[in-house]
Amino acid sequence: MGNKKIKNKSDKIHNDEIEWLVSVYNASIDEEVTKDAYEKLIEYGLTDKQIKDIFEKTKSEEFLSKAFDKAWARQEERNEFEKYSLIEMIKIFFLSPYELFGHFNSGLRVLWDYNYKTKFRQRLILLILGTFFWVLFFVINYVYIVY
Repeated sequence: MGNKKIKNKSDKIHNDEIEWLVSVYNASIDEEVTKDAYEKLIEYGLTDKQIKDIFEKTKSEEFLSKAFDKAWARQEERNEFEKYSLIEMIKIFFLSPYELFGHFNSGLRVLWDYNYKTKFRQRLILLILGTFFWVLFFVINYVYIVY
């Protein structure tokens, strides 16, 4: 009965992701990354023996490369529809001139490169509207103060 539970749980998770996590767990030199990978594998319902068996099966460089490519493709699919929270959107709106002209880094390039399509559109719109808001704010204040 225990194996059936594990099998059902792992059916929901893509095998490519499990294989990638096993390789990260066994090959990483960063303790925090290793710990995170192990915790995720345990969360998926795998035992230490199952993790070791999967690692033995997936030792080759070519296999690891393919597993990484598949896991990366799935991550990019997830990134496509991720959105900003309301607090993040407010922050982007009010700090847009500073981000654009203070650092000259809008953050749009990174979003585009990692396939965050929804976040890219949100950020672009918020940067434009926020900059327009501040320009109007200062122009209106200048007109009423000077005249």
